Amino acid sequence: MYKAKVNGDLGVKGCKIIGQSIPVGYEKTGEFFVDNSGFGGGVALGFNEFLKEVKAGYYYGIREAGAFQVYIAEFKKINRAKALKEAGIVSSKLVANNTRLTIFVNGDKVLKLHDTDIIKWVGDKIILSSGGWQTRTTKDRLNGWLNRYNTTNYYIYQKKGNWYIKDGEKVLEFFDGIEL
Repeated sequence: MYKAKVNGDLGVKGCKIIGQSIPVGYEKTGEFFVDNSGFGGGVALGFNEFLKEVKAGYYYGIREAGAFQVYIAEFKKINRAKALKEAGIVSSKLVANNTRLTIFVNGDKVLKLHDTDIIKWVGDKIILSSGGWQTRTTKDRLNGWLNRYNTTNYYIYQKKGNWYIKDGEKVLEFFDGIEL
């Protein structure tokens, strides 16, 4: 997210795509439908009109981007510790690029890549998902974190375009939502 330094801060033009979720420790205060083609017109705000709405000290991130328009959310910072506690979260931290590990009060854990919960440790179960994104990065994150909180030796590999999970000599076909 980009923090506006002054009202109408031009730097907001470089704000990042954050997706649909609201980051922990922030409160959404507004959303803008903005024309990014440079032509203006229609129901979307032109960029100069949007700049008039940008406030110093607020944070901006792109929720969704199309060919000609973007949805930009506006946030303000709130007490992070209080927000985490209210959400039942012990900690939530960035552990790799676009990857966040959240640990809940009840001991459950979630590893999120972008907007997808790729690993959930719920009690003694492990639930895996690619979110439909069976990419090298997703597989690398799964393999890097899969065995972190248990004594198993799971490994995900790809063969002829399909993913498989290996546990010793046992091989399972991977599917989103599989429980181990």
